[in-house]
Amino acid sequence: MPSNPIRVNNNVEWVNHHFNIKVPIAKRLRVHNENPTRATMSGMRATAARLQGIIADALAAGVQIRACGSRWSFSDIPVVKNGWVIETANLDWTFKVGVNDVDLASGTSADDLYLAQCGTNISKINERLETKTRRRALRTSGASNGQTIAGAIGTGVHGSAIDVGAMESQVAGIQILTATQNLWIEPARAPVMTANFAAKLGATLVRDDAKFDAAIVSLGALGIVHAVMLRSTGRYLLNSSLLHIPYGQLQTALNTLDFRGSGLPDQTRRPYFFQVILDPAKMDIGYTTVRYKELCPPGYKPDYDLKSEAEPGTDLPRLIASAIKMFPDLRNTATSLLIQAELKVRSDRPHEWRLPGETYSFTSAREGIASSGFAVPVAQVTNAIDIMRGAFQVHKNAPVVFTCRYAQKSPGILSFNRYDPSCVIDIDGIDTPATRKLITLAGQRLEAAGMPFTQHWGKMHDLTKARVRRGFGGSVDRWNQVRKLLLPDAAERDAFSSPFLDNVGLNA
Repeated sequence: MPSNPIRVNNNVEWVNHHFNIKVPIAKRLRVHNENPTRATMSGMRATAARLQGIIADALAAGVQIRACGSRWSFSDIPVVKNGWVIETANLDWTFKVGVNDVDLASGTSADDLYLAQCGTNISKINERLETKTRRRALRTSGASNGQTIAGAIGTGVHGSAIDVGAMESQVAGIQILTATQNLWIEPARAPVMTANFAAKLGATLVRDDAKFDAAIVSLGALGIVHAVMLRSTGRYLLNSSLLHIPYGQLQTALNTLDFRGSGLPDQTRRPYFFQVILDPAKMDIGYTTVRYKELCPPGYKPDYDLKSEAEPGTDLPRLIASAIKMFPDLRNTATSLLIQAELKVRSDRPHEWRLPGETYSFTSAREGIASSGFAVPVAQVTNAIDIMRGAFQVHKNAPVVFTCRYAQKSPGILSFNRYDPSCVIDIDGIDTPATRKLITLAGQRLEAAGMPFTQHWGKMHDLTKARVRRGFGGSVDRWNQVRKLLLPDAAERDAFSSPFLDNVGLNA
């Protein structure tokens, strides 16, 4: 056991992964497992008890508490000013599932299931699933796999596959801790694990559709997510191309996901992944990434070249951002340089196929980057782009691109991928005052036009109570009602809240 499984720093500044959020907090608690190299169910129970003890201490101290993983969010969801932050990135055990732990009535194979502790990052899950002996894979994941599994599903990370829901759609069960409760929650419509399995975690089995749908995108407001049961799929390979296609030729595909006449390299097959990046200053070319999928041959050996979590990353965006603040006319030059560096035409060779974990590797920090995501119904994509480009015309110095990515509707009550399917239009670029003003104005223009949309919880946004209500409607009330069932004590609901959650109506 580590000499100190809970490492505490008092009165420190909390900084997120991308360096755009800095908040003074009263206590930073980094929690470790009792034996990091040996994953056991008894160790899971011991860690859960430690986490519950922290929650009880926070209640006694009358402070608000948030849990965070790799601090990946661009928003301040994982932190609360003058509160306590529990950092769970060291809680990274994973477990195969025993045949006897699966409910026989579920029709689910134990090989399909994989239990991941909250702090396990997605790149590590890929590596552990995609081995020659295990031969499994996640159905989808984000483009950068440094997020922890609890953080990724807790904010609804939208994934990277056009015919798959966001990451929370892969969850079969979830463990949530409060001061007095240890719950294993599954949907009643799709039960999977036995009560005996829940007991191994020290948890009580709860089968309830509403509680599960609230818990999988919880924004950290229902308690601490300690473990997640993932549904995996058979191992597969991806072949990637980045093409420069005229925007006009892509518009039908953008609005329908019908790829006939789109200029993609193989229009006889439906792609696994489809992404279009647009420079709003020109709008002539769609920098289009497409990935096709094949089943993995039995003898394939992964060749991972993942970046280290400790790698310092690049500060080029920060330097360019500083230059633009001093010389605003450099906007077009900076954006052009980034496009030239990142968006060159390239294609994997026909025989070059890679596992998801090889394709979506860990991305180190990029200080000075800005990102905001707007989800819209697929039929409205080019209309939304036109509205957002109108906002860009007001802030032409914003060094940004628009990025379109797709995912199917997700089951969470607060999943921002609420449309069937959704396109997430990201405003990605360098963090400058013009970029932030553009993100704000884009949301205002979409609202003024009556465009249905929601925003990525974990990215930059200007969410208000009215905007959240507009986007989610009665789902706000449903989620708050379930929250009261899971956290019946008002003091504990307040402890797991924050000014942000209060302001958007998610602590009613």
